[in-house]
Amino acid sequence: MKIAVIVNKKKPNVEEAVAKIKNWAKANDHELAIDKPLVKGTDFLLALGGDGTMLRAVRVAGKLGIPTMGINLGGLGFLTAFPSNKLEQALDDLNHKRIRIEERMLLCIRFKNEEFTALNDATFNMSADARVLELSTYVNEQFLTRFTGDGLIVSTPTGSTAYSLAAGGPILYPGLSGMILTPICPHALSARPVVVPAQDVVTVEVGYKNPVAILTIDGQERRMIEVAEKVTISQAERTASIVMPEKMDFFQILRHKMRWGGMRNDST
Repeated sequence: MKIAVIVNKKKPNVEEAVAKIKNWAKANDHELAIDKPLVKGTDFLLALGGDGTMLRAVRVAGKLGIPTMGINLGGLGFLTAFPSNKLEQALDDLNHKRIRIEERMLLCIRFKNEEFTALNDATFNMSADARVLELSTYVNEQFLTRFTGDGLIVSTPTGSTAYSLAAGGPILYPGLSGMILTPICPHALSARPVVVPAQDVVTVEVGYKNPVAILTIDGQERRMIEVAEKVTISQAERTASIVMPEKMDFFQILRHKMRWGGMRNDST
């Protein structure tokens, strides 16, 4: 196999994890490329770090359709499903194809002449000069509402356990297709998260009361949005291929990561 690796060198125990991967690749005669540009024909991309590293890896691998496997060297890590303390087992499972590959929905974000994809979310936040953010929001060109507060998150089902969850949004099963609109600290108690079908097109326009807003895409890209400028968000044509443990379902991951009850018989 041809294996590529993206490494977050700031994470603890990263050198030990890289050494184990090198030994595994050598023992199994796999071709290994660490922190090098991806090439066609790569079978898997390993992301060593946290969810931020995983999001960066998905952006790199997505256009080539390379499945991405997250090794969690960080904290919560919903996307990095393989813990570092079980790295040898994870590599052995990869070797023997005891894995499953999930196709996850991506967002397509268009702003001005640029187009981005996001696995988790597109977020509208206040700039340093703003006291409040006013965002007129449309679905399929029909006016939905004007969100007033600290901002707005438009997320995928995968991103429902990220920033959207922290802002009070619902948890969606990652295999679903849909977009979650979650207001951030809204000024109206009636403002609540809204879930719309994946085939819809969401348009967000910055209100005239705002100096500028900040658009952040998966925490990787940032753009300044001026008054009356619009951002359109829809389902991307392609998906992201995420490597998951063969015998671990989403509810096991939730119980483990969220520290819910009923964990006694879980292997995680």
